[in-house]
Amino acid sequence: METISPVYARLVLRELERRQINAASLFDGLSIGPNELQRGGDISMPDFLHILRAGDRLLEGEQLGFLLGQKINALALGPVGVAIASAPDLRKGLQVLESFSRLHATYVDIVARSTLGGMTVTILYRHDTGDVEHFHTETAMILLQQYIETTTGEPIHDARFRLAMPEPANSIEYSNALHGQISFGATANEVDIPHKWLDRSSPFYHPELWRQAQTSLSRSLKQLSASQDTPFMQHVAGLLRTSEPPLPDLDAVAFGLNISQRTLNRRLQAENTSFRKLKSQAMARWAKQYLGQTDYSVEAIAEALGYQDTANFRRAFRNSEGCSPVEFRQKNSSQGESSVPE
Repeated sequence: METISPVYARLVLRELERRQINAASLFDGLSIGPNELQRGGDISMPDFLHILRAGDRLLEGEQLGFLLGQKINALALGPVGVAIASAPDLRKGLQVLESFSRLHATYVDIVARSTLGGMTVTILYRHDTGDVEHFHTETAMILLQQYIETTTGEPIHDARFRLAMPEPANSIEYSNALHGQISFGATANEVDIPHKWLDRSSPFYHPELWRQAQTSLSRSLKQLSASQDTPFMQHVAGLLRTSEPPLPDLDAVAFGLNISQRTLNRRLQAENTSFRKLKSQAMARWAKQYLGQTDYSVEAIAEALGYQDTANFRRAFRNSEGCSPVEFRQKNSSQGESSVPE
């Protein structure tokens, strides 16, 4: 069963109590009551969606998703929040969010990828949230914005928010809440974070807490993967996808996941893949970005990707894409930049 932290439902209850609104209908037909919500652990998605819909009706006129987002901070994410709050910089915090977000809410995936312009964070839903999906997206966008701005100390006016919903009549509410450029009708809920913010040192970095949090999350991830048959390779691919060239080696990725190289290789082998294969895929994605979105020479791209010999880069690219780097660039140029995946 898909579950979620009780924090958000507790906030709905608190906002009703603050306004002296009878909250009894929040729990109509549910397996939990106010006491269980306040003192218990994760709650089921059906229970949460009921509370969210009932809260929206009772708080008529409020932008509930933004209201919830503005009342919380990274610590609402539990152990994941502790880790990202104590991270050395924004990039490493977002890498943790990408790798471990399902430990906080099993119905959502946070997918991040580094691009030439910075990093794009995508919010994907595993559970059909129906008519309340926009509440989830609004809360997630505000929470992400708060984390970025708390870490960097500045408003992210140069970020781009893309929302997978038609433009609502109250779109001004979105402009007031989100500090960057906003577009509606997108194919996915995404935020583009400019490169300049990613590697700034965080004033909240706490080395011991950071390491302890990663260790704890890695243990929890192992348990989740075993119980839900979650592919381990998606976490390795996530670390590679959120890194910039030169991409981390096996030792660095194993260290980031708090496991040994031998264990990492064994777990990937059990899923019929390998670190070398996953890294080659990540390298190919970067190569296509460079070829399609810059005028760098093939030699310069090979060097940026960490190849000692340009011939090795040409050979690896042909094996991956079925054409040479020059042929790919020529084909992409004739089709336009939109054909190049980020």
